[in-house]
Amino acid sequence: MRISKLLGATLIALSAPLAVAAGQGERLALVASEAENIVAVIDLETGQRVKTLSTGKTPHAMAITPSGRIYVNNRGTKDLTVIDGKTLEVAKQVALPATSFQLAVSLDGKTLAVAYKDALKLSLLDTASDTITKTVEIGNVPADFKGVTMKHPYWTPDGKHIYVADAVNRVIVKVDAAQGKVAGTIDIKGVNHYLHPSADGKLLYAVNEKSGGGTSLALIDPTTATIIKDLPVSLAEGEKPLGHHGTFTQDGRFFLVCNEGGSRVHVLDVQKQEWVKTIPTGNGPGHATLSPDGKHFFVVHHNDGVITVIDAGKMEAVKNISIGAGTKQAHSAWFSPDGRYYYAVASEDKLLAKIDVAKLDVVATMPVGAASMFFAIKDGGKFPPTE
Repeated sequence: MRISKLLGATLIALSAPLAVAAGQGERLALVASEAENIVAVIDLETGQRVKTLSTGKTPHAMAITPSGRIYVNNRGTKDLTVIDGKTLEVAKQVALPATSFQLAVSLDGKTLAVAYKDALKLSLLDTASDTITKTVEIGNVPADFKGVTMKHPYWTPDGKHIYVADAVNRVIVKVDAAQGKVAGTIDIKGVNHYLHPSADGKLLYAVNEKSGGGTSLALIDPTTATIIKDLPVSLAEGEKPLGHHGTFTQDGRFFLVCNEGGSRVHVLDVQKQEWVKTIPTGNGPGHATLSPDGKHFFVVHHNDGVITVIDAGKMEAVKNISIGAGTKQAHSAWFSPDGRYYYAVASEDKLLAKIDVAKLDVVATMPVGAASMFFAIKDGGKFPPTE
């Protein structure tokens, strides 16, 4: 009897910390479905949907604070859906002065920048109270303007300034966050899509959708807000100019640019500031994500169902991994911290794919909502960024 009681006590004592560890170790994806107006919460270990959260109309991208506040930009309604990542509940809807296009959280997690698709404004939201503290007037939109007015906002590491692309006037605008005023403009004679800082912070790499009749990469000195070099991206026959995102190799020697209008990734020698190579990929490369060990880039495409894997040392494509039969993928992807798995969404197939990085093969698929274009991650008690 005494032995059985001791064993029972020991099992209870052991099970309590194990239960806590299991809760802390949960790995979830929060996947936004534009067609169903929901965020589906998927357990990445079991592949099962554990919860469904309602959003505004056409939820697209997400911005996540380190503390787990998740902001969903609804492109069909003038509001944001705010999700508490810790409780997995919708906390509130935040009314906006226009329809949001993209979001960005400052590095300290205290302020959310909201850029709009139908207005030249930039709103700053306090993440502690979920209230808009400032809306900066960037300019007026002509009645005959067609397309998206603004693209991705970018925060400087010190949190003092936000850069945002003004597609109406074909400039990049520098905003003083504290004063809530425009601090300068950079004429790119085109439409910028995304800004990437160099490792030393001395340059901004501006991947432009369109510039001078084509697409280009502009190297910007952020201290003077001037372009020091504009590098046109060569287009093969049949390709269209639609620069999207880019990324650096782990050692910072090379920068890869994805042209969504083609089927190649363009490689820049950072020191020489010259293009040195193009790498064939699937159709519509949009986002190249570097594995945690720095050995491979995994490229998401927006016009087919494959992930192109690039050897970062050889700068060569080694495999196209099929994740779906459709021609659309989500704009986000994620590597597990140990580098074992890579996750991406085959949007038209309504599947989240789990790829074994060592095998370079899909090892599991999980059902998600229709037209899913972005997902956030809850990894234990952490909320890591997705590409």
